[in-house]
Amino acid sequence: MALLMSLAVPSFQELLLNGKVRSTADAISKGLQRARTEAVKRNQSIRFTLVASADSRLLDDSCQASAEGAHWVVSVDEPSRNCAGAPSAVNPPRVIEKSEGTVGPGAAVAGQDASGDPASSITFNGFGRPTGGLPLARIDVSQVSGAGRSLRVTVSSSGAVRLCDPAVRDAVDPRRCL
Repeated sequence: MALLMSLAVPSFQELLLNGKVRSTADAISKGLQRARTEAVKRNQSIRFTLVASADSRLLDDSCQASAEGAHWVVSVDEPSRNCAGAPSAVNPPRVIEKSEGTVGPGAAVAGQDASGDPASSITFNGFGRPTGGLPLARIDVSQVSGAGRSLRVTVSSSGAVRLCDPAVRDAVDPRRCL
């Protein structure tokens, strides 16, 4: 029995860590899609921002835009230092939705613009297209240890949000990152 447990525990831990990576990437993807949908629905610029807070489990007013943020905020205005409030259509930063503790222990996030530099936010216009210079174009979600599964959320120049697996190399596999 002890021998079977010694074989099963590492596999189970790997399964849990892979699940955290998947749930983190899913949550970020849904947040980006929500920002784009709201921009089109309201015919107004809406921003998605990765933010870090003093407490990695809780989103409070110490929040700052961060390419490695454990949380995200969909808002009309820039949310830094003003993330703790409930969603509101009138109170700045006019938060539409936020996710607290998207990144669980063992998962890491790295946002980048199209040139590969760190980036933390993207703004969608009323047509659902990214605006501004070099917005957030890619978010890599991986295990902190560097081993195991990693996933990528991409935003195309047209605003389409896609979740893909950078480890997939088969050209016809729909999970492949382009």
